[in-house]
Amino acid sequence: MAEQPEAKIESGKLIHSKVEQKIYKGLHKGEMASPQAIVVHQTGATTAQHTFNSYVSSPHGAHFLISKTGKIYQTALLNKYTYHVGKLRSRCIETNDCSKAELAKANAIYLKKGESYGLRVKKLHKHELTKSYPDRYPTNKESVGIEIVGDYSTKTGYETVNSLQNTALVWLVNELNELLCFDSDDVYRHPEVSYKKSSEASSAKW
Repeated sequence: MAEQPEAKIESGKLIHSKVEQKIYKGLHKGEMASPQAIVVHQTGATTAQHTFNSYVSSPHGAHFLISKTGKIYQTALLNKYTYHVGKLRSRCIETNDCSKAELAKANAIYLKKGESYGLRVKKLHKHELTKSYPDRYPTNKESVGIEIVGDYSTKTGYETVNSLQNTALVWLVNELNELLCFDSDDVYRHPEVSYKKSSEASSAKW
């Protein structure tokens, strides 16, 4: 049996037999010269087609989609950024791995009395943007988004990621890490970096 060619990136496309190209140019928001991290999401929909339908008109989307059968689709080019992260959490507050002065500054913004939660989140996000990755979490402009098809219920949260999806995710993350020079610390679940439901991608393994 002939050995399968290794994955490669050409003109923003991840070229491999395991990846089907299904690019939605409307998701592209600008150039991404140097991706630095991966953010893993779940769609909140029951099928891949639901997400494809949304990508026709929605400004939000990721670079890859993994169906329930484990099929990997590339939906945006790797040299373009997309809207998939949202407003950033404070890495300093979440990990406590920062100076006391920075922690005090972040908490002063996040816990300020007399301001709405939305305004505090917006101001904290703006504060985070004054830093560089990895002192803060990755933004849209420097991260690759991977969506995994999985429904969401207000009672039970996000659907469990199945074994076929996890197998595909392991392969995809490993290939991207190697080709883009990431390491394991550069892969995040969406709720880690932004204000999302904690169950999103909680069962994803890579």
